[in-house]
Amino acid sequence: MPPQSNVFSAADAVGAALAAGFAAPSPVTAAPVPVALAAGSALAAVLTVVVAAVGAEVAVAAAAVAAAAVAGPPVAASPARGPVPARSVADSVPQANAVAASNAPHSQDEEVLIARSLLKVSTRGKGRYAPARVPPPKLEPVRPAPAPPDAPRLVFRRGSRHPRAIAWFGFRSFWGHLWHLAASVIATEDIDARDWMQPNDTGELTRTVARLLGGASAGTGSDGAAGDGAALTERLERDLWIDFIADCGDDSELSLAVADMLFREYRVPDPHTEGRELVLPRGDVLVFGGDTAYPVATQLEIHNRVCAPFNRILNERKDGRLRVLLGIPGNHDWYDGLDGFARMFRAPRGQIDRHSVVAGDDRVDRTGQIGHFFEWVEAFRVGTRVAKRAALPLHGYLPVQSASYFALRVAPGLDLWAVDRQLREVDFAQRSHFARERAAEPTRGLIVVVADPVYAMLEPNPVGFATMDALALELEEDAPLVLTGDTHHYCRQRLGGATHVVAGGGGAFLHPAKIWRKEGAAHAPEAEFPGPRASFGLAMQVPWQIAWGRAGYMVHVGLGALSLSLAGFEAAGGSAVQGAMGAGLVAASVAALLGASHRTAGGSYRGLAIAALAAVYGAWVTILPLAMRLLVRAASWQSFTPSVEDTLACLAAVLPAALGFGTFLMVLTLLGLEQNQAFSSLAHPGYKHFVRLRIQRDGSAVDGWVLGRVDPLRPDEKTVLVDQFRWANPQRLRQDGPHEPGRAHREEA
Repeated sequence: MPPQSNVFSAADAVGAALAAGFAAPSPVTAAPVPVALAAGSALAAVLTVVVAAVGAEVAVAAAAVAAAAVAGPPVAASPARGPVPARSVADSVPQANAVAASNAPHSQDEEVLIARSLLKVSTRGKGRYAPARVPPPKLEPVRPAPAPPDAPRLVFRRGSRHPRAIAWFGFRSFWGHLWHLAASVIATEDIDARDWMQPNDTGELTRTVARLLGGASAGTGSDGAAGDGAALTERLERDLWIDFIADCGDDSELSLAVADMLFREYRVPDPHTEGRELVLPRGDVLVFGGDTAYPVATQLEIHNRVCAPFNRILNERKDGRLRVLLGIPGNHDWYDGLDGFARMFRAPRGQIDRHSVVAGDDRVDRTGQIGHFFEWVEAFRVGTRVAKRAALPLHGYLPVQSASYFALRVAPGLDLWAVDRQLREVDFAQRSHFARERAAEPTRGLIVVVADPVYAMLEPNPVGFATMDALALELEEDAPLVLTGDTHHYCRQRLGGATHVVAGGGGAFLHPAKIWRKEGAAHAPEAEFPGPRASFGLAMQVPWQIAWGRAGYMVHVGLGALSLSLAGFEAAGGSAVQGAMGAGLVAASVAALLGASHRTAGGSYRGLAIAALAAVYGAWVTILPLAMRLLVRAASWQSFTPSVEDTLACLAAVLPAALGFGTFLMVLTLLGLEQNQAFSSLAHPGYKHFVRLRIQRDGSAVDGWVLGRVDPLRPDEKTVLVDQFRWANPQRLRQDGPHEPGRAHREEA
């Protein structure tokens, strides 16, 4: 479609938005406002020019705000932003914990009955968002292909639908860095939302989860007697299945592909019985391991980048079962002060109005953060608040936690701990909570879910070790199963007696495997996805991707400003060489700061190596404008004035300077000095994955399968079995001796 068609199509959309807003019922007369139609036509004409100048997204957002301002406040508040003229309040987004008939407390059994009613209530949704009247056909379990070899694969398909992947050197992502700064300032002032949290009692949370999953309200303990201390598998009288996913919510089209992979059953060889196959059902519990959405996990970004695409798949695969949703926050969740995180993971409060539970508003909010900004300005002007979705539901899943951390008794002799370290550390209240759990049952094995790995890129991570220290856990002695994300690839290591699983492949940009490594180093990975060879091939693309603007244009604008500053320096009486040296010094300083901001641990020599490489890049930036000036004057086919020639030379230097910046980041990654900046700019969509766990009924072991796709957006891409592992509960081994793998299952069969 030509640009002119885009402009007029956007203008039509703007006019429609205005007409809908101006024709909304008046809060006083409940009748349309006819006089506003003329104003709507006039504003539509004006906004046509705005669309051509600044883009359709800004104009549509402005139109929505203008329509809301003229139409007045809606008759009833709706969590979906903007007026709702054609839908009743009951047809808005699901309100699992907001639309309460009263705030009176109710029993856990009432909670379960309410939760189960969510799956049965008839809805009034219309159009393509209406629920299916006929249950969708059950999908056959998928047989995953074997894990691919570690070989470069250079061509991948990227998402093209809004919202697209974050351009980390783009202007739109800059607000995420500002939120990071603000959140760090607040954390420095010791303002911590966890101080007000009341964590769930472990026994009560276990009983609630068991009832939601259809288990007995009183289970049978390991001694054969029923009691409140029974674990989940004892109450369910079967194995427990858990799906673990982390670092989601980037490209919405990629999130759709991840959801298609996650909400399926798989058929794999039984690891304990030769010649027998095993079906891996969808998890009873879905656990998010941090960083729910990017760049900041606001309610808007979580809705657009996680809930909307996930629910699109869930609506197609309803099976009538209720499952449990749990999660811990990562640093990107804390940038929003846990506001978006709480709307997704906090347990419902109060009695739920059945009429408010509908199919849901799973449409992407295309106005995005720009629309939110306009709404904020209008709300600030009139002295009110911005309307937000009170809940961010995943269809068929119910959140149950009341704090950002929790403990759960998953099997006899086995607990799951989920830990929140905020932006800095595990707080005192949380340390006390887990210390009490440990004191009550010191012999239980542990599955520990944390937002930061203990080892990142095969090297010790100070934040991860600090978390283990805060929990008083020793990897060698306690030998836990550690599940984590934050690093956006898959890596499984044996750390002493512990099994350490990094699985940050839920949708965010890819991180590489460590490329330059020593042979025979301690804690070598037992499985990786991708491997070092594939990562090397992808790293070689970084300079060109940055040069051509794939990561955004902040680098180009900054380099252009540095180059153009030479003319101003010369006008002030300085020489061109001095000005170029000043520009090179600035470029080297910025490069060194970026390179050191996420460098891996390893001593001062790494800082010196980064500084040396940054100095080389600064020299490149120094030489470029001077060399380009000579080339432009030598190749000039017209007699330009010196000022024009200098300007052309400075602009011509931007592209090779950006290429040099990309080369600088690439070399840092190849040498293992810094692993984040280069691949965040690459924004690679490949190698997505999740972990499916089977907690054995007797608590003796945990079996894990890692399922992924190399190129998730390719239509014919197959799911592969990335890894399969088994973690034996060391506490049960000490008490009962070694267990034969699969013995309990063969006895049941």
